[in-house]
Formats: sequence, structure tokens, C-alpha cells
Amino acid sequence: MQLKGKTVFITGGTGGIGIPLVKLLEGAGAKIHAYDIARDGDLIENLDNTCAYLAENTPDILINMAGFVRFDYCENQQLDALIDLNMRVPMRLIQAVLPAMKARNSGQIINIGTMTSLIPLPHVTGYAAAKGGLKVFTDALRRELGGTDITFTLIAPRAVRTPMNHGPQCELNKRVGIKDDTPDMVAGRIFEAIQKGEREVRIGWPERFFAFLNVFAPRIIDQGLQKNREIGEDILNTHNQTMEKENEKEPNHNRLTA
Repeated sequence: MQLKGKTVFITGGTGGIGIPLVKLLEGAGAKIHAYDIARDGDLIENLDNTCAYLAENTPDILINMAGFVRFDYCENQQLDALIDLNMRVPMRLIQAVLPAMKARNSGQIINIGTMTSLIPLPHVTGYAAAKGGLKVFTDALRRELGGTDITFTLIAPRAVRTPMNHGPQCELNKRVGIKDDTPDMVAGRIFEAIQKGEREVRIGWPERFFAFLNVFAPRIIDQGLQKNREIGEDILNTHNQTMEKENEKEPNHNRLTA
């Protein structure tokens, strides 16, 4: 696709992968509107207004990159927030741009997923489920609009060296030997996929092979991930104990009481 003069609306464009991607798009001559939480406010809270804006000012390209992950036991995860930002927001934004894209029979939608939705890992249950839902939504819409010139691309990166992968999550990656990629590398691959109009890009080996095994031999993946589970539990238990000790050191007047 020729990007010169194309309009692009991107969420997550001010983050680790978003910054280099925006630079690449601008360098190719695209006109960028990056949603900025510092300027535009919380995306979930402003979702209706953002959808209304996109319906009236539908871009040539919509990139849904905003998201977050929580590494914790399932019962401790903020499931509503995880589902909202990682799945509901991109679904609603896509709904907003579809009428205008259909009317002009053109448009490109890029959804940023994760290899974690293809190889669901323990302790990131909410994130994996939400991104998995986004993949299914992308596949279904691509097939629904198969008779049009509107294209869909799903990008599934593995771990990326961004602020989102820090703390206990980062420690787990190091201890189990999970490889990560630089934001520049991932941004470059997304940029290439946009230019080529690729349908799905899975980043990382052996992750692509494990995703294949997860479909056809899930028990092998279940057994293989027991080490990840045990190490994850050790990290979480240690982290939680540390947090409890820090809370105990706080002055009484800084703690809420019943």
C-alpha cells in the first residue's frame, strides 16, 4: 500500500512500540492522529466520544495498539479493565469506522494481538482471553467483508522490551528464558505488514511452532508450561510477601481502617 497522504488513527501510539511505528508512518508520508491519554484523557472513559469522532472523521487506516497486561493469579486480576482496553475498545472503534469504509469500499484495520493468546500462559489469563477474543473478532470480520477492499491485519508479537513488561512479568521471562524483541524491530514488522496488507503476522520462533502444537497437541503444551507455572507462583508469592512487609512498615495513620 502507498502510504503517502493516507490518514491514520492509532491508539497506543505514544507507547513503546507506537513511537517508532508513528515515526515510520510519518516518514512514509502518512498523516497521523495518535490518541494521547495525556491530552485526550482515558480512552475507556472517552470511548463514546472517540467513536463519534471516528465516525465523522474516518481514517484510511485504523491501528488498535492500546492495551495492558496483568501478571497475577486469576482471582486478583482486573478482568473488566483487561477486557475493556484489550478487546472492547478496538471492537467499538472498528464499528465506528466501518460505515464510512464500506461506503467508499476502502480501508485498512490493524489489530495488535499477542502470541500469548495463541499459546495461553498461566497468570496472564485475562489478557490472553481478551486478546484471543480480538483475534477471533478480526478473523470473523475479515471473512464478513471478504467481498470488499477493506483489509484486516492481526499482529501477534511475543514479549517486547517495553514498560508493560516489567516487574514480576519481566522476572518470569528471564527465569524461563523467554526471548523478547525490541520495540523498533516490532514496529518495523508492523510497518511492513501494513505496506503489504498481510492478514496475520506471528512474531517469534519457537513461539510460532508452540502455537501450532497448542492447537493440535494441547496436552504437550500443558505439560511444557508446568515449569512456567511453578516459577510464576514462586515469583508472585515472593512479590506478594514483599508487598505485605512494606505495607506493615507504613505508619498507622497512612492505612485505612474499618
